[in-house]
Amino acid sequence: MKITGIDLHHIQIPFASPYKLSKKYGTLTDAHAVIVKVHTDDGVTGVGEADPLNPFTEETPGTVMTVMRDAVAPIILGMDPTRINMIEGFLDQAVLGHPTARGAVNMALFDILGKVRNAPVYDLLGGMAQSRLPIMGAIGSGTPEEDAEAIGKWVDRGCDTVMIKMGVLPIRDEIRRLEAAQDRFGDKVRFIVDANQGWDVPQALAFMDGVRGFPPHLLEQPVDRVDLHGLARIRGRAVCPVSADESLVGLEDAARLIEHRAVDAFSLKVSKNGGLSATLKIAHAAEAFGLRCLMNSMLEFGVTQAASLQLGCTLTNLLDCGHAYMSVLRMADDISDFGDFIDGATVAVPTGPGLGVQLDEDKLNHYTAASLRLPNGKEGNAP
Repeated sequence: MKITGIDLHHIQIPFASPYKLSKKYGTLTDAHAVIVKVHTDDGVTGVGEADPLNPFTEETPGTVMTVMRDAVAPIILGMDPTRINMIEGFLDQAVLGHPTARGAVNMALFDILGKVRNAPVYDLLGGMAQSRLPIMGAIGSGTPEEDAEAIGKWVDRGCDTVMIKMGVLPIRDEIRRLEAAQDRFGDKVRFIVDANQGWDVPQALAFMDGVRGFPPHLLEQPVDRVDLHGLARIRGRAVCPVSADESLVGLEDAARLIEHRAVDAFSLKVSKNGGLSATLKIAHAAEAFGLRCLMNSMLEFGVTQAASLQLGCTLTNLLDCGHAYMSVLRMADDISDFGDFIDGATVAVPTGPGLGVQLDEDKLNHYTAASLRLPNGKEGNAP
């Protein structure tokens, strides 16, 4: 079997409502991704997804398309897609960085391997530990009244975990937001606070001191991603576990976080972390050093969500809470059938071959803003 071609689709789909993140990222109205199809001479096609978000990642949809055309495709075209470790080794030597582009290829290769072996990807990663996982809700930055309305919708769905985005308002207001949420929903909801690098260390410490009477279940990435000493200081005074998101891209980042004893948990994102192979290594490193994992998400669609779920269901060191398998629910639409596997506050692991999800080709074409076919770069409308 050989790889004969690669199709790239830069898609753009609105959120169901604008998503207010920290002051570092602002308010977003649309989500972007690059859908990758890897074709073979046996007629088997694998699908992956890249979810770049600059400045959260150093990549953009445009850089994903370019690096796939100029660096990845010349290497993998003609190779056996089932020899995933070999392909990863060649790409390690030839492509510096670009984890979301690499991750999309890796997902597609696992999708092909699963289809060839007539097995779900979780069987290729060590086997299923759980057949169904709880999902968490997520709300953007708002007033306590706006928060209550948004949280209530997730509670009505049955979710017992909700991530609250912070990092925009003054610390005293963020403290009031959590206090109000705990007062109203604390008997039935665990709250994860995610500041998305929106605070400095004194602000994060002030937040920790201010919520000692009503702590969140988890505090995620309060300060700049490079400030590991700051993360360690916050963890030393925290009233809840602390997790790393933006600070954690590759395995070397995991090693540095462990060395600094900076966090209690890793926030895993299969696209940001470079695909299934790379994310599994990070999860195993976490387990070896007693850290737990949160299966988190970029602003992603069903292909990445399926890949994340195929991995998450195999892990035995997950945090005891809901996980981020709700990303398609906050979109106006999706290009896959992943939403069919969500039932209330849980998601069932797809058991079909490969990633276990199907693309809606009509929707894919409808939402495609730019496309490219490789090796024939003349097709499509990408620059």
